[in-house]
Amino acid sequence: MSFFASRRPDGRESEVESPEQVESGLELPAWTQEAVLFGCHGGAGTSTLNVLLGDSWDLGSYGPERSDIGTYGRPLILVCRDTVAASGRATETVTALTEQGLRITALIVVADGAGGPPQAARIRFRLLEERVGGLVHFPFVPALRYVDTAEAGKVALPRKAREALRQIRQLCAEQARDRLLGTALE
Repeated sequence: MSFFASRRPDGRESEVESPEQVESGLELPAWTQEAVLFGCHGGAGTSTLNVLLGDSWDLGSYGPERSDIGTYGRPLILVCRDTVAASGRATETVTALTEQGLRITALIVVADGAGGPPQAARIRFRLLEERVGGLVHFPFVPALRYVDTAEAGKVALPRKAREALRQIRQLCAEQARDRLLGTALE
């Protein structure tokens, strides 16, 4: 089964806080700011990140029956938790999608609690870092546990979480610039 992100039917402009221009001075079309989010497993935090990022497409999570996806040029963001099991699923997902020729803009590792990931997970993430455009650690935000996913945007995020969102947007802008200039490595 295939899952694809297409243009929004209402044609509205992106509301994401993303650089309007990147190093080249090239103004990016609004659609390039819409990331495609894909979880490496269920419960990865994809839906919450979808709300926090704004204009993005949540395609659910990876599985053997959900491995064929299309982004129509939009940045592909993979999301996983920071557990050993999740790092294994991230490895499986990155492998499957890169074998299809997809470029992964970033792997977002969402903390599942205070403290860092276990050593085995850290090692896997370090190995995956070279296979994706960027690795971004999204910190544990206790306040997100007390709101419905749709209300996540109303939570006052700590500085590290805001910085992680900025990094994600920057990686998306860089990939969009590269695609439009024809310099992206496919």
